[in-house]
Amino acid sequence: MSHLLPFKLQKITLATLFIVNFCAITSAYAADAATANDEWKFTLRNAYIDRDFDNSGIKDTGSWSQAASLFYKSKMLDTPLNIADQPITIGADASVQYAVRLSSDKHVSDSILPFDKANQSQASDFLKYGATLKLGYGNSLLRTGELWLDLPVTSVDTSRQLLTSYWGTNLRSQITDQFQTEIGRIEKVSPRNEEEFRKFSYTSKGVTHYSDGLNYIDLRYQITPTLKGEYYFGNLEDLYNTHYASLDHTWKQANFSLNSKLKYFNSKDHEDTFTIDAQNIGLLETLKVSNHSFGLGYQQIIGDSAYPLLDGYLPETYFINWNVTGFAKQDEKSYHLIYSYDFKDFVPGLSTAVKWVYGHDFKSSTGEDNQETEANYVLNYAFQQPYLKGLGFQYIHIDYNVKYGNDFTEDRIFMNYMKKF
Repeated sequence: MSHLLPFKLQKITLATLFIVNFCAITSAYAADAATANDEWKFTLRNAYIDRDFDNSGIKDTGSWSQAASLFYKSKMLDTPLNIADQPITIGADASVQYAVRLSSDKHVSDSILPFDKANQSQASDFLKYGATLKLGYGNSLLRTGELWLDLPVTSVDTSRQLLTSYWGTNLRSQITDQFQTEIGRIEKVSPRNEEEFRKFSYTSKGVTHYSDGLNYIDLRYQITPTLKGEYYFGNLEDLYNTHYASLDHTWKQANFSLNSKLKYFNSKDHEDTFTIDAQNIGLLETLKVSNHSFGLGYQQIIGDSAYPLLDGYLPETYFINWNVTGFAKQDEKSYHLIYSYDFKDFVPGLSTAVKWVYGHDFKSSTGEDNQETEANYVLNYAFQQPYLKGLGFQYIHIDYNVKYGNDFTEDRIFMNYMKKF
């Protein structure tokens, strides 16, 4: 461990004490709510990730690390405040995430661990923590502080080691059984490979531009029992606006089900310092028959730029099928084939998936007509033995090839453990 470890351990101790004290504040309201149970979730994750470039002039990236994280989520407890004979409720969430590097320093950024550009060194360990205050009334919940969001632009990245989180305020309301609304302002982000919360940023042509915050509204409506729709608008101040609309339909029969997803994104800038003008149209059909699942998708980027992705390795998981390399370049058209199988009838807990994507009609950095492919092989196993409950294994192999560019292969091995109490 580095010479900074005692300081890191001190930060962990302070963060843990902060969580305990923060939770104690909300527990003061629990005198008349003895049946309300808080939830603690403890996780361990061992992650080995290695990316090998075919080009010998590019350094291979990756690392081996171990994480331990603690997440707290309180039940909503009544306060003495009432409006129309209905109480205002209060609660709190909190988190501490810590990871230590087990491998030697490769002196190259791997998008997993923090990287010091000045010293060209990977951090030996890193720590993330945050807390959230929750206020409820009726079917509405106001949250302020650290937020875990599953929305366009702001989703939680679980594909590496520690998790992405956001800092801001949002209000979610269940208007009817079918209609849900959410509005919010997100001021900062803590990317997966950084400790602190910082402003959103977008880099274009080597110049980084910053935003003071993201203002958004998300509307979800269950149109019929089998059809749901969603509309999202996000304004990244001083950067760009994003519109998103989708339809999701599931047709179930006795022996199979067919899920259809139609998605549309439209992002445009409102500044003169850079150009963003991109639309993303995607369609994904997924057929499930017994333990088999077959997926066929198409995605197309339209406009005068690539589809914008924010700095900090923030994934756009709302794409029809988010991949390692995105397939979101200017004018790119991509075709997605997916097959998965659940071995539950033979080896309970074991499943596998294969994904293959072909993209074309985009230009290389030097102007040639380009094309790319990405193949993903995924193997998952959740241990079924009672004494190993909560322990899981995942292996991912990625093979990426591009006509003009840098090919690579990547292997990811995860051992995960989760315990709720």
